[in-house]
Order: sequence, then structure tokens, then C-alpha cells
Amino acid sequence: MTDALEVLLGANLALAVAVAVVMAARLPVRRLFGARVAYGLWTLPPLAAVAMLVPARMIRVTVPAPPAPAGPAGGEMLSEAAATGAAAFDPGPLLAALWLIGVIASLAWVVRRQVQFARAVRAGKAGPAVVGVLRPRVVTPADFAERYTPREREVVLAHERTHLERGDPPVNAVLALLTCVNWFNPACHVMTRWLRIDQELACDARVVAAHPKARKAYAEAMLKTQLAARPLPLGCHWSSHPLAQRVRLLSRPSPSRARRLMGVGLTVALGVTGAVATWSSRPARIVLIAEALPVAQARPAVVSPPPAPSASSSPRQPTRPRVKAAETPAVASAPEPVLAQAETQPAPALEAPPVADLRYPRIIRAIADRSAVEPGSAVRVIASGLAPDGPPLWADFTAFGSQRLYRKGAYQRSGSRYSLFTSVVQDGQRLRVTVSLGKAFRPELTGSIDLAPNQTGILRLPTGQPIVVTATMRPETPDEIEEGRRLSEYAENTGRPALRL
Repeated sequence: MTDALEVLLGANLALAVAVAVVMAARLPVRRLFGARVAYGLWTLPPLAAVAMLVPARMIRVTVPAPPAPAGPAGGEMLSEAAATGAAAFDPGPLLAALWLIGVIASLAWVVRRQVQFARAVRAGKAGPAVVGVLRPRVVTPADFAERYTPREREVVLAHERTHLERGDPPVNAVLALLTCVNWFNPACHVMTRWLRIDQELACDARVVAAHPKARKAYAEAMLKTQLAARPLPLGCHWSSHPLAQRVRLLSRPSPSRARRLMGVGLTVALGVTGAVATWSSRPARIVLIAEALPVAQARPAVVSPPPAPSASSSPRQPTRPRVKAAETPAVASAPEPVLAQAETQPAPALEAPPVADLRYPRIIRAIADRSAVEPGSAVRVIASGLAPDGPPLWADFTAFGSQRLYRKGAYQRSGSRYSLFTSVVQDGQRLRVTVSLGKAFRPELTGSIDLAPNQTGILRLPTGQPIVVTATMRPETPDEIEEGRRLSEYAENTGRPALRL
């Protein structure tokens, strides 16, 4: 539903821009090429909206297929976007409900106005007008023969027949439906009003061109016609538009056929150019094609669990994990209450996270911009611990200095409603690692720790969960640098880092 709303908003934005262009061009075009060409300008907004609905161009990028990474037993592998479904608030259903309520209310208002006009027609108090969509017909008031002279009746009926020949009633029906669907867009309401005005002016121009000696009778018929008591949403009404402007335009000479054809050609060229430009402005969709590659089976451990004390005179006490030689546990740099708890209470014996061979891991876009790694470096952060609701959590992600759009890795949450999310900020040989139990990085679920490269530390979150964190740093490979350069150039050229996973 959220994707559908994004498409709807994109189409409305394109339509609003096109309406602004038409509003700026309609008067000069009418003076140069006539009212009929100016009416044709209103094909631009629908073309721009349709161009936003056409699928964007696609760029295929081949990447290695990730293996099934090893982790805590019974865990399920998920993408970061899917894992946050339970924790993150999705406004899509609420917005969809509000939009649907507006559509229903707008349709009810249109139906009510149409019923009121139909009652006035049956009473002989409405018209001249064209009513109906599937079977449009001309209706006139009960005093039509008494109010108008024969010459005036002739041009009035010619005007209404022109609406039928041009297919204006279906156009107005589609316009009313478009306005109901996009009730929240002021540009749609502006288009509805001024399109129907230009529609009447175009009909006037065609009738006057066919009856050049009936200009006076045509103007007198307009002045005799009273404004309808109720508007007509679905149909074409003779007197529902500015009469003074219509009478004033009758005194102007009609443009030549050559000038009208030139205006039609320019309108068609402008419409096609605008539609193509709108479609081209959409960012391309990057499709990652997975290519299966062999995966090594070696899974070296980063940290070994500590052995039990051998002294028989002292009871067994929980101790911190023993790290490899030349490595020392780091001190967590979380908020003060978290530090105090981590300093005063011994941490339970934890095993370091199992490390899968992730040479070809998943590409993850979510929260990648929270990490900042210096160019030429690749920093891998491995974290594991227990969720507040019990299941084990595990995450292993690598951030790259040449690429801020994504990270690579995988993680498991073992059926928990929580998931481990990590980020890293490099400052020389200092790595600031942040760990959270939610994608939003809420303070009550988040802690940080400072590590040196190839160092392991234990971070206790504000919820009380101890998390084993390991950070390693290595140079980026030429392939990783090239991949980052290619996607960064794409983001700069399109203005949008569009990664569709």
C-alpha cells in the first residue's frame, strides 16, 4: 500500500507542474493560435501523470549470491527491512484510509450535484446543456422557444451539438473522476475549473467559425441565458462559465487555418517532450542479479569462551571472555547508568558470535548511512547476545569507505521481535560502534562502545542485555572500490540512491 501511495503522490506532483505550465501558456497560445489550440494544452497534465506511472528504466547489476550464513541454532534469516516490520510504525495504512475517505466523500458530492441538476431538468428549469456520459443528450429549459429567437436557437443548439461531436461529456466525466481520486491536490481543482472554461471557449470558436454572420445572435443568446441554479458536474452547460469573456472573444477574428495547424503541431511537440522529460527524470531501478559462487567452509572463531577456574578452594565465578593474544576487552562508552552497571557487575560468560564465511554476503541498504568509514577501509562489526524476550540475536555487517549507500552481511533474530542493528564510525584507529535493539536507535535500546581494530568488548545495553561486540578492519579490495564508485556515480547522476533489493 505504501508503494501505491508513493506512485500516486509522484503522479500528482507531475500533474501539478504540468498544470502550472498550462496556466502560464494558455492566454498567449489563445491570442496566437485561437481558443481551440489553447484547449488542447490541457492534454499535458494527463500525459505527465501517465509518464510517472510508466515503469522506470532498469539497470541490471550482477553481484555474487550470498551463502546461507551460520548463526545461532533455530534462527531465521531476514533482511533488515523485513525484520523491522514489527518495531517500526508504518503510516501507509492510515494514509490509505484517509485517502479513501476523501475519495468517497468527493464522489458523494458529485452524485448529489448531478441528482439536483437532473431534478431541475425534469422541472424544465435547467439548460441549455448536454447531460449524460454513455448516452449524452441536449436538454433545454421549458421556455426555450419563447426566450430565444429562431437565429439564437440555431446557434445555441449548434453549440451543444459541437460538444457532442467533440466528445466533451466523457472528457468531463473523466475529469470529475480524476478530481475525486486526487481530491487532496489543489492543482486538480484548478485544472477542472479552467479546462471547462477553455472547453466552452473552444466550442464558441468552432460555432462562430461555422456561422460567421451569427456573432450578434450568439452574443445575445449568451446574455439571455441565466446562470443555472445548480451546477452540472457531469456534462456541458451553456451558461456555467464567464459570459463577459466569451462575448468579448466573439469580436476577435478567427485565426487562419495555417496558424491553427502550427499551434496544434507545437502543442503535440510540447506534450510529447514533457511526457518524455517526466519519465526520464525518474531514477532508474537497480536490479541486483545474484550469481552463485562457491563458499569456503572455514568458520574461524573470533573470541574463545573462557575456561572454568581450576582452583578447587574457590567457588566457580562468572568471568569475562578471554580474547586472543594482544587483544584486550574494551570499555563501553554508553551513557553513565549503563557504564556504572557494566563496571560494578560481572558480566555472564558469553560466547563470541559465530562467524560465517561472508565473502559473498547480502547487500543491505537499511540504516547504512549511520556508518562512516574512511576511504580505503572496510570495517566489519560482529555482535551477539540475548534479546529481552529471550531468543538469541546475531548480526555481522561490513561497512565500506567507498560506499555509503549499503553494507554487506547478514543477521538472525530467532523469532524475537527484536533485532540487532549496528553502525560504526571510524576515526583513525578508533572505531565507535553503536548497537541497538531497533532500527530507530531509540536511546532506551541503544548503547555504544569504543574499540580498536581487531578488538572485542562487552557492551551492556540500557535494557540490561550484555552484547559481545567485535570490530575488525582491513583494506578494501579493488572490486569493492569499483562497485562503490559505480553506484556513487549513479547516485550523483540521478540524485537518488535507488537500490532495490
